[in-house]
Formats: sequence, C-alpha cells, structure tokens
Amino acid sequence: MRSRHPSEFTPARVYNPVACSTREDPPRVVNEPTKPSLGQHLTFLRKREEARRHETGDLPAARKFSRERAAAEAHITASYLTKVERDEVGQVDVGILRVLATTYQASDDEWRYICDLAGYASPYPSITGIGPALEIARFEVFESAVTPIMNTEMTEATADLVSFYAPQRRLITANRAYYDTFPTHRPGMYMLEWSFTDEAREIMINWIDQVGIGVAAHRGFMGRYGHTAWAQEYHERLSRFPDFRQMWEARAVTYTLPLDMQSRLRVRGGLYTLTMENWQMQHDLPIVRSRGRLHPLSADS
Repeated sequence: MRSRHPSEFTPARVYNPVACSTREDPPRVVNEPTKPSLGQHLTFLRKREEARRHETGDLPAARKFSRERAAAEAHITASYLTKVERDEVGQVDVGILRVLATTYQASDDEWRYICDLAGYASPYPSITGIGPALEIARFEVFESAVTPIMNTEMTEATADLVSFYAPQRRLITANRAYYDTFPTHRPGMYMLEWSFTDEAREIMINWIDQVGIGVAAHRGFMGRYGHTAWAQEYHERLSRFPDFRQMWEARAVTYTLPLDMQSRLRVRGGLYTLTMENWQMQHDLPIVRSRGRLHPLSADS
C-alpha cells in the first residue's frame, strides 16, 4: 500500500461556536514527547496562514508571515510571540490567544483545542464518568464490572451487534454478532487502534474519511487529556502505525462527528451500512453500551 501525504487524511472541519471560559486546574503532567504543545500548534497555524496568504496573493511569495508580522497584527511584541511559540511562558492570556486565533483564521474546533492546550476549560463536556482528577480505572476493573444483565443482552441479541466500551471506545466485551463482523477487534483494544489494522482497511469502505475524522477527534481528546498517563498510553499505541503518524501530522482537529457520517462495511459477503445507538450506562464506571444493526447497501449507493 502506498504511503499517503498527510493532506490526504485531513477530514472536513466541523464548526461549532465556542469560547474559552474558566481556568481548569491541570492534573498530573506526564512529560512525553508526544504531548501536544500550545506553542507548536500556534506555530503550525501561523505557517498555515502564510501558505494561505501566498495562495490568495495577500502575501508576496517571496515574503514570509514572520513572527514579527504576526505579532504586529496581534498587537503583541515579537519577542513575546517567540516565547509563546517556544513554550517558554506561563499561561497565555486568553485575549491574546483569541487575537492570534483570529489572525491565523483558526476554526472553532481549533479554538477549542487552543483553549485546552493553554490550560483553560473550554465549555464542552468532558468524558462522562471521569471525575475532576481525570483518573480512569485499570482495564481489568472494567472487565470485572460486566454484569449478568449485560451478558444476557449479548446472548439474546443474535442479529444486532452489542458491545460495551470503556472511554475512547476501548472494547470491554461484545456478542458473537459483533465478533463475526469485526473478528480481530478484541477486548482491550481501542476502536481507533483497530481501525489501522489490515482487517479494518479491508472491511471499511470509506476508510480514509472515517479514520481521518477519528484522528482529528483524537487530537481534540489529547488537547484536554494528553497530560494524563492513560491518554499517553493510548496515544503511544496509536503511534505504532505509520498511517496514524501521517494523519496526526496533518494537525486536523474536531470535537464533534458529522451527523450524516455512516460506517460502510464490506462484511459477511456483502456491502452494508452500520447504524449504532450508544448511551452511557448507569454504572459506577464510565461504560458505554452500544447496539448496532447492519443494513444492506443498495446497488446505487
């Protein structure tokens, strides 16, 4: 399979107006090289804006959108912007971040991401069931939490795909119909992690679109939780895949999935769409119950 340029993986942006709000006390920091950096992302946005201005003719091709020029437009000093891009300052004032985001024509989702990287709590919900310390139980605790009612539903559902997930769609357990559809997605494996396997490439008809959006959503997730040990472990598992690393380098970010996004699958000797219902269980742990159904694709789909 040929190697793809990161731009091929960039999903469509999803716009949702938001603004930064109250300060959020950060949990324990894990110093890993994969941890997202505010300075690095702002540098990326400035360089992207340079390319856009070259393309539109707003900036001559021979000139750069330098820190000096960007700082002047944002009404800050170039020396301060240099320190911000090098992550050499404390928490950057939210007003300065807003002006920089506007100067760089950041999307609403990118603005949310900037808020998270800067240590502000952007006004969207965190993962349900995770407390202020952002701690998650060991996976073995989730496995032992499977109840008789959950097992009964999986046994009785012979056609529907029934599964139960820990945060970030880490599979806890599933029924036979699920495993018949996704044979190599086993307990303990994240759905996005499975998406980079050979089986997923064969099964998922719209693989690039679905996985590209999944990686963009993962960047948003890492903006808020990337300083925790469990999020770092998740990210490192994904980083084993070369195509994930290429998609990650595209720096696309989203916090919402398109409402019309459907899984289109090549399974069981035919072509299908998969519709799924997901909801948070009333449980001490943050467990999501998922139930899906396959629908044959029409000939003109």
